[in-house]
Amino acid sequence: MTVLYFAGIIYAASFVQAVVGFGLPLIAMPVLIELYGIRAAAPLMALIILQQQILMILRYRSAWNRRTVLRISGAAVLGIPFGVLFLSQIPEAITVTLLGLILIFYALYSLFRFPVPHLAHTAWSYIFGFVGGMGGGAYNMAAPPMIIYGDTQRWAPQEFKGNLQGYFFIITVVAIIAHGLNQSLSCEILVNSLLAIPFVLLGAFSGFYLDRYLNPALFRKIVLGLLLLLGINLVLTWLR
Repeated sequence: MTVLYFAGIIYAASFVQAVVGFGLPLIAMPVLIELYGIRAAAPLMALIILQQQILMILRYRSAWNRRTVLRISGAAVLGIPFGVLFLSQIPEAITVTLLGLILIFYALYSLFRFPVPHLAHTAWSYIFGFVGGMGGGAYNMAAPPMIIYGDTQRWAPQEFKGNLQGYFFIITVVAIIAHGLNQSLSCEILVNSLLAIPFVLLGAFSGFYLDRYLNPALFRKIVLGLLLLLGINLVLTWLR
């Protein structure tokens, strides 16, 4: 049953990532925490994300602004070790509850589309990048800060997706290295990451194919509603 649960959530999360450009860790991470605990789930999730990002970066390689992505990713790289250290030193109840709160905040922000100002100064890219790197190192949750930053830059949809993929790919590689240096990559984690490959591929190619037939706005709202429920569940589970 655990294997089927694992396969199903990886397929579903990979499908969402292929359709909307993000969502794999946001959806899969809470479930992997339930299955393996957060200290095993974080490095496992990073390895699974890398599989998906290889596909995504190939699909959107012509749509991303390399200068912007490298600037934000450089700041994120500095934040990743702090996130990994936070994960290894803070009690699991606190880290999981914080993750739930992050999911709730991000889902509400995205659902209600709160207006954000245009942030023209490049310093903001370093700030959002660093915060995203910390989230990536701790939870593989680098998406929320980057998406909010993208909203402040008024990126067009294709550029938005392309920039996200370049950013995710770079920081995922660095996060895996950081987990390795922290001795968090066990044999069990490596084996589970290999087991995920067929479900990542199946989810990604299903998403690429069905993308043309789906209403992206409606699908995004459904995903965000699911994230809201996952966040609430994490908070309530660890506060009991």
